[in-house]
Amino acid sequence: MSSRNTFILKVFVCLFIVAGLGACGFQPVHGKRKTAENQIMKNELAKVWIYEIEDREGQMLHNELLNLFNPKGRPTHPAYKLKIIYNETQSNTGIGKNEFATRANLIVSALFEFSGNAPLNGLSRSTVAFNILNSPTGTEFAKRDARTRAIKSVARDIHRRIAVHLLNKSPASQTEKPIRIMK
Repeated sequence: MSSRNTFILKVFVCLFIVAGLGACGFQPVHGKRKTAENQIMKNELAKVWIYEIEDREGQMLHNELLNLFNPKGRPTHPAYKLKIIYNETQSNTGIGKNEFATRANLIVSALFEFSGNAPLNGLSRSTVAFNILNSPTGTEFAKRDARTRAIKSVARDIHRRIAVHLLNKSPASQTEKPIRIMK
């Protein structure tokens, strides 16, 4: 093989690699990217007003959402509003020889309504497991830890879904009327 053919082959391989990286969604580290990490998107997400949520568990979800959306404090002129209905259920799954539950699933769900110029409704759900121990105190701490993990997961999911929705909003979606799910 001549040096000219080797050179052409090397150029062809390099072009193939570059085209493949572009097709897979590769983005340069220091380039302008359209992601939720972008400062413009962070500023847009900081304009979300999050309504209070009932009960202690609702307050925990509210605080997680505030940390994600409004790390510098509540917006003075919110462009968007977020309403959430929190729900939590428990189902015993592991049954021991004595017919008592030894494991349980905690299912945390949040029905949300995001309103503003880009409305979005949805349901976020997280299922986490915890052990039911012989000690009621140990079981309570295991359940609290499971609840905290589930609430953080639901908050991250809601934040991610709203960020993606705002990234992908189009002029057509801005004219749609939101579906009313809450009073």
